[in-house]
Amino acid sequence: MVGRLRLVLLCACLAAASLAQGQAGALRAGVDRTTIRANESFTYILRAEGPVSGRFDPSALARDFEILDTRQSSRVQIFGGRTSQVAEWLVTLMPRRPGRFELPPATLGNVQSNAVTIEILPAAQAEGGDDIFIEVELDRPASYVQAQAIYTVRLYVGIGTGRATLTAPAVEGGEAIVEKLGDDTDYSTVRGGIEYSVHERRYAIFPQSPGRLKVGPTVYDAIVYPRVGLQRQFRLSSEVIELEVKPAVAPPATHPDAVWLPATGLRIEESWSDTSPVFEQGIPKTRTLTLAAQGVLETQLPEIELVTTPGLRQYADQPSLIRELVADGIEARRTERFAVIAQQSGSIELPSLELPWWNVESERWEIARLPGKTIEVRPGASSGNLPVEPNAATPDGPAPPPPGAAGYWPWLSAALGLGWLATIAIWWLRARVGRPRDLAAPPARRESKSSLARQIGIACRVNDARRVRDLLLDWGRLQFTADPPNSLGVLASRIEGELADEIRRLEAALYGPDAREWRGEALRRALEAAPPLAGETAGDEPDPLAPLYR
Repeated sequence: MVGRLRLVLLCACLAAASLAQGQAGALRAGVDRTTIRANESFTYILRAEGPVSGRFDPSALARDFEILDTRQSSRVQIFGGRTSQVAEWLVTLMPRRPGRFELPPATLGNVQSNAVTIEILPAAQAEGGDDIFIEVELDRPASYVQAQAIYTVRLYVGIGTGRATLTAPAVEGGEAIVEKLGDDTDYSTVRGGIEYSVHERRYAIFPQSPGRLKVGPTVYDAIVYPRVGLQRQFRLSSEVIELEVKPAVAPPATHPDAVWLPATGLRIEESWSDTSPVFEQGIPKTRTLTLAAQGVLETQLPEIELVTTPGLRQYADQPSLIRELVADGIEARRTERFAVIAQQSGSIELPSLELPWWNVESERWEIARLPGKTIEVRPGASSGNLPVEPNAATPDGPAPPPPGAAGYWPWLSAALGLGWLATIAIWWLRARVGRPRDLAAPPARRESKSSLARQIGIACRVNDARRVRDLLLDWGRLQFTADPPNSLGVLASRIEGELADEIRRLEAALYGPDAREWRGEALRRALEAAPPLAGETAGDEPDPLAPLYR
């Protein structure tokens, strides 16, 4: 009976920790760029997860910025088997003057967002009046092995274009991992009296060997519609930028076994399933430790190693590795949960946790620390059955109890084993009922045509042009499996009738020089009325370049 009670308490602790994490960050504010020119527009983004009350009022932003446009969208997202409601407000702003500004927190009901700091630079000088040109830059001229460098490409378009593609930057001179950072950003600016539509794309580059890395070119390919004359194919390559990659630095003498972790910031966070500072002997609590590092990939974060603590046992669960896109690139997180059980009453010293890391900005080793603490443990209801061991086991594995003193450990082991079996059973049932059998295949390839058509219809009803574009391309890949279309223009050229015309209107609304608000009702009706295609068609030769703005 006692063992079952402890099992219930352990499960409740883990569930409470998961619930607390799921409720964090209900209202978050951000911008599409943190550094903006005074003659460039930018987008303020307010994202709410879960039900919220009240309406967002952007008037507090009008003192320092001109409000050009305000849009709102909502959707339901499914992640990890859980459904949540997401609402977004997008406000297009134009700076009134250069300087450093803090956008105040927004409030919806009784929930408040974070403040956002941005920098407005003076207006850029004209580039010579070309109809189309590319600017590329690296956020730093030199970096370290496995450290993040941000590569930004800005495409300036002053005339009409179609079937546009933009390749990822080529990398020569050494091996590197290249990760695209979120969706492309669209805004407008004026150079030399010419108004340009600017498409900005960012990549995080992680060099894997020292030396000089050549980044670029990135290639823009499109059909252009000049102000005078006929349309023509146009190709433009950016310049090549060199990045000096420095080798890893030897660990400090105080931590000779330190793992090489080049980052711009690192912190250690701790939380407990029970906020009470008092432990009860034999009753587990869940301790959650998180490493959050800026400028590294989640796979670079080391395992959290705990120091052996007399009087305590700490059992690790499977770690959780995630990444988030922030203004400065990638923030990686490694979260580990430990079931902590006090074996003896009295005061127990929980030692501090230290993790060395290399600061790429200050170019020196630093130590991230989680301070130690003293915990008080009161005797448990059945503490006489617990084995008292002066030297508790490390997280790598508990020491076996003395003969005849197994106590509750067999119950705990059995409970953990049953938990794993239950998890495997649930996963198997979900895989059998609600998921495709071939889990290695991309989900979009396993969607049926009718399912995608329904999703396109839903996205059309809410006028989500980017979502409709992505779904249409997935739908086109199912229709033309031998030669899948890689852009809306290619897809429209392979079908006929009203649906082809509506797809071209969608492409013009997304990429044309006279971008305007798009309404999806006509495309939805055209898709419903379109006759089934009579099999695959040959189409044009496949474009070797990746689609732009996907």
